[in-house]
Amino acid sequence: MDVSVFLNFLVNNLLFSFTIVLVSFVLGWILYNKIVTRGICLRDSLFEKDNLAAWVEFIGAFIYPTLFLAAKAIEGSASENLWLDLLICTAYTIGYIVVFTVLRLLSSLVVRLIGAEDESGKVHLNKEIYEQKNIAAALFSVALSTIFANIVRFADVDPEFLMVTALRVSTVIILTLAALIIYIMILGRRTTLFKEVFIDNNIAAGAAFLGFVFAVETILSNSVALHLGFNFLELVGVSFISLAIFGALSAIFKVIFTKLIKVDIWNEVYEQNNVGAALGQIALYVGIANVIVHFMK
Repeated sequence: MDVSVFLNFLVNNLLFSFTIVLVSFVLGWILYNKIVTRGICLRDSLFEKDNLAAWVEFIGAFIYPTLFLAAKAIEGSASENLWLDLLICTAYTIGYIVVFTVLRLLSSLVVRLIGAEDESGKVHLNKEIYEQKNIAAALFSVALSTIFANIVRFADVDPEFLMVTALRVSTVIILTLAALIIYIMILGRRTTLFKEVFIDNNIAAGAAFLGFVFAVETILSNSVALHLGFNFLELVGVSFISLAIFGALSAIFKVIFTKLIKVDIWNEVYEQNNVGAALGQIALYVGIANVIVHFMK
């Protein structure tokens, strides 16, 4: 292989990737700093006040989605003309970040619409994270951002793929909502997610919820990505069955684990705020999700 050709290819790709990541990061920072957290000094929260909740939110709801969407924009590279390809990918990156920011704003809207109150008055997401240093609320925000990023990654403005995009995105949204409703209903027999996260500041509950969401989105994103030929009914069927298996296996393994170690996991997470137990739940959720994804392939 010609070394000069290889080096030229390497340099072009590095510059290409660097440009996309730079555009994504700068635009994401401007929107996050000026719109999502307007009225809040991020520098003070992150470095002066050493606010761990702010760092969790910053990394999970800004840095991770921004770089994730930049990577997805680069995956759409198709043109043989480097500059045209860069222009197209940059446009997708900008679109992805803007749409994600709009969706991220819905997080605060959802919390406000619930209208619950804690000892400080009505619950506001940004106040919980940046003023009250509520790490559980930050984890809740990261969970929602994970969902939003997964939705945005399948968006395609090419007229040829608009219908496919709409069906893919609607599938992810509907099945995600179904999974969340079931999760909240099961939890609601003894407590509520909102109470644990925003009233009790239960970090373990927030972590367990994030792990569940990440596992669900892992299954759905791979289910959609693997159906390149796109058969809508097949996609819905495979996704639904995979999530059903995920729920069943999660419940079964929790029962087995509880019997083996003779400890009430629910009590550990929701009564004792045991973060270690929550991390165990996350490992269970993500492990089962990856096993299911493996069999999809």
